[in-house]
Amino acid sequence: DDDDDDDDDDATFALAALRAELPYHLNDARGSLDAMCAVHAMCAREAREARGAEAREAWRRRRDAAARGVARRHMLGDDPRAALVWLDALARSEPDEPAHFSAAGRAHLMMGDLEGARLCFEAAEKKTAALGEAATEAQRGRVLRDRGDYFLTGLRFPEARTAFAAAMAKGETDVAAKVNSAVAAVYDGDLNSSRALLESGLANVVNADVNSKARAFISPSVVKNLNSIYELTARSPAEAKRAM
Repeated sequence: DDDDDDDDDDATFALAALRAELPYHLNDARGSLDAMCAVHAMCAREAREARGAEAREAWRRRRDAAARGVARRHMLGDDPRAALVWLDALARSEPDEPAHFSAAGRAHLMMGDLEGARLCFEAAEKKTAALGEAATEAQRGRVLRDRGDYFLTGLRFPEARTAFAAAMAKGETDVAAKVNSAVAAVYDGDLNSSRALLESGLANVVNADVNSKARAFISPSVVKNLNSIYELTARSPAEAKRAM
């Protein structure tokens, strides 16, 4: 029946998406991107050929999910211009979704286009506000994090720190906000606050659940930044680094 067909389609898409994701984790970014583009093409074809409005809409949702994956791969591959092509298509397909405009703003930041980023972030903020009570804490936090990233890229460090602090107040496990707040603190000349933020982030990982977002704080860049701060602030930097 129709429910069984939907379950089969969900399984087909999930398996194809998983196969496209695996190469990335095996250091084959190009292969993963090509595979995700193939998944998108498959979903677009199925959406065109689907019989019935519900089936067509289901394949459109899967197509957009694959498009988000392609855009994300381009961003991770430091190709924001290519990502913007996909994000533009997503914004036309789902015009009320703030995440597409937020991601486009980040792509503009990567290109050094502050004005383009500002326009995208403002659009994301307006669309988040339009959701009213339906907006999640994560969506509201993203608005604040976008604002902080815009200020940080524009070298407005005190304002960036204020925005990141507000984002962390909404979500204590907001890893990106904490890391970028620490970066802003360094550029603002406040090494002690930066060190405290990085240390607290690493400390939170100790008691975090295996699937917790807090575990994303463990990264080479965080450890490298903290090491640099120890070099500048600790009486015995080598001892501090060995202890960490």
